[in-house]
Amino acid sequence: MFRINRDLCCFSTSGKYFATAHQQELIVRDCRTLESVQTFSFQDVIEYLDWSPGGQLILCANIKKGVIQVYSIKHPKWKCKLTQGSCGMERAFWGPDDRSILSISDLNIHLSIWTLDDHNLTNIWSLKSSAPQSIALNIPQRQLSVIVSKKGRDWIEIYETNTWKLTRKLMCDKLFGIDGVCWSPNGELLAIWCSTIENSRLLVYSSVTDSHIGAFSGGDREKNGPTNGITKSLQEKNIKGIDKVVWSPEGQLLAIVGYNEMIVVVNYVTWTAIVSLYCDPVIREGNYLGKVFKEIEVKRRDWAAHIDSLSLPDHHIKHKMQEINERPINIEIDIKPINWNVTIAAIDTIEFSPCGRFLAIRHQLYPATVWIWDLMDDCVDYLLLKNSVSGISWEPIKTRLLVSSESSLIFEWRPRKPATSFESPKAMKVLNFKWNPQGEIVALQGYNKTSVIRIGD
Repeated sequence: MFRINRDLCCFSTSGKYFATAHQQELIVRDCRTLESVQTFSFQDVIEYLDWSPGGQLILCANIKKGVIQVYSIKHPKWKCKLTQGSCGMERAFWGPDDRSILSISDLNIHLSIWTLDDHNLTNIWSLKSSAPQSIALNIPQRQLSVIVSKKGRDWIEIYETNTWKLTRKLMCDKLFGIDGVCWSPNGELLAIWCSTIENSRLLVYSSVTDSHIGAFSGGDREKNGPTNGITKSLQEKNIKGIDKVVWSPEGQLLAIVGYNEMIVVVNYVTWTAIVSLYCDPVIREGNYLGKVFKEIEVKRRDWAAHIDSLSLPDHHIKHKMQEINERPINIEIDIKPINWNVTIAAIDTIEFSPCGRFLAIRHQLYPATVWIWDLMDDCVDYLLLKNSVSGISWEPIKTRLLVSSESSLIFEWRPRKPATSFESPKAMKVLNFKWNPQGEIVALQGYNKTSVIRIGD
């Protein structure tokens, strides 16, 4: 167990190293032994930490002061310092390779691109500040797409990341406005959408054919596809607006989230919905295809013998969650929404499993519930917890879902098996997870500490 600044720990892309940041200190550890390999000192408190795509460089940043520093594992004495300047910095992240770093200024005034090998700085101005997803990196094809807005008109600019020169402009005249962009996993397709409820529409652009190849509109009833029969009224529901768009790992499906608790999954051939899900607050009679698991009281372990130890027993006692068979079941609503600060409660978490068959979903109105949607059988499993869900994470290799709820319990779900729960080391309150890219090893993130554990079958 290691002390960290809030959630600042991560595995390298190769899975060989594990980095933690505590105050001004960056420590890189060997994943097999968790022994320290390198230690670096930052000039201020570290507020952001990220490995480069190649896994040899580490980016540290102090967002408030607009300072970025890069360290090398192979060459510990080398370091690179970047300063954002008077515009401030909202966030920083790596480009598609180890050559470049991107940073966004406060209020999305501009995007800065720092090239490490030739020390060039490129600025992209007039980003659309009101778009939550205004920037998308295409790592396989080495491209960057940004939403640009000038004089009330929006368009997409696509840059080639080897030279950072503009190669394409997409005007998207069929959209009322542009509110988000998202590349497919193979980098060949770009989803572009307008979120406005009355004019919601999604276009798909192909970088291979250099043309728009598909479109989806939530307002057309016939395009919403078959429903899953969870509620009788679902047949009358259409998706309203486009809040989020998520590609499946293989890029063959596109999950579109509306503002009215609706999710539709679109296929990449006809660009029409094949299944739909309404996050109903009632699990109704006749809905017996999916299973409902409820959190149970778990006897706490005695950690007194390990109170001063960094190395803890690699053993987790798993407890089966209670399966509820009676129907209907009312899902608990967050009457006093202290856990979110938004004007409209919406689906804030939606993640595909590595196999692309399952979707894990959390809605802000029902913060203690996780929907696990089986797209092939079109049924839903539910996890009903006592506390608000704070983290949802799929294992990168296997179809295994971990859920945390700001408590010492971790909840595990796998297909066709009972859901289980087990206690975190030293009863640490877990907020989220960071998986090793090879799976089975996961870092539990607490408020100011992390613990690395191995989860077997």
